[in-house]
Amino acid sequence: MEDDEEEPPLAVQIDEEIKHPTQPPPNDDVSVGVTVITGYLGSGKSTLVNHILNSQHGKRIAVILNEFGEEIGVERAMINEGDGNGGAVVEEWVELANGCICCTVKHSLVQALEQLVQRKERLDHILLETTGLANPAPLASILWLDDQLESSVKLDSIITVVDAKNLQFQLSERRNSSSFPEAFFQIAFADVVILNKVDLVSPEGSGGVLEELEKEIHNINSLASIIRSVRCQVDLPKILNCRAYEATHAAHLEELLEENRSLSTKDLHDSGVRTLCICEPRQVDLDKVRFWLEEILWDKKYGMDVYRCKGVLSVQNSDQLHTLQAVREIYEIVPARKWKGEENQMNKIVFIGHNLNEDVLNDSFRTCTTS
Repeated sequence: MEDDEEEPPLAVQIDEEIKHPTQPPPNDDVSVGVTVITGYLGSGKSTLVNHILNSQHGKRIAVILNEFGEEIGVERAMINEGDGNGGAVVEEWVELANGCICCTVKHSLVQALEQLVQRKERLDHILLETTGLANPAPLASILWLDDQLESSVKLDSIITVVDAKNLQFQLSERRNSSSFPEAFFQIAFADVVILNKVDLVSPEGSGGVLEELEKEIHNINSLASIIRSVRCQVDLPKILNCRAYEATHAAHLEELLEENRSLSTKDLHDSGVRTLCICEPRQVDLDKVRFWLEEILWDKKYGMDVYRCKGVLSVQNSDQLHTLQAVREIYEIVPARKWKGEENQMNKIVFIGHNLNEDVLNDSFRTCTTS
């Protein structure tokens, strides 16, 4: 089995002059994107990070290794502990030969991010590799709509690295129990899934095996794009600047929703983690939609556990297409662009979660319509 721990990339003295490719003048008003990298131990997370750090891509990318241990917990990691007696937040910054920088954070992630964006050299992107954290949802919520970070950083996407050889076993663990193995959560919250170590799958009929794995991944999260890889050798444009949480980046979301429009769970007979899509042609009352969504996300009114939610809304008395995004209890509905004259102004919402009931979602959403 491939060892997830690799030799660290070549580092240089922090005060040594480093020649970087010529970049255009930085725009201080532009937020720096943060990509969260998650996955099982041994799936290849560190391999992916090392691939990025060793590549000559001409970008200044910061990598934060966030060690969430049981003794710290996510909640404390999200708190800005200031300059008090909490100890050094960032133990050490290491600058690499290609201009990227690395650090390990054990306590306040928020403060570490603030330190990063305040550095003299403009960053192009931030990678956050999580360890000891099975469920990326709390982290995503903080990075997405957290007031502490203001507009200096923004959540770009969540990338989950999975091991093609062991994924089926990991998904089969406690599949029908009330709790789910880490792999379900990590795939459910992902915007991109890297199906790594495809070379270790048996050559005999391997194509069929990989297709089955991709089908399994899409059954859990049909919104995620899947990239096959060997030792996480992937093209950086496919995993950086995805803009998955950017409300104004509606085109990609609309494309995903159109692909998922016919998605139904009526042929599935268990209560596992899955994706489903609901559609409604009539315009909706925005206040009613907010109330409906809060009952589902906050009150668990219908006994459903929603992990992710994405959609487009046709709102009463508005010529704007509104986008809807939710991660657990946190949601956002914003106008993204004007509807085009020839467009079918259809409400489409994709849910990813546990115990989803398509009939209940459809019937309850109809109460939000204006007719």
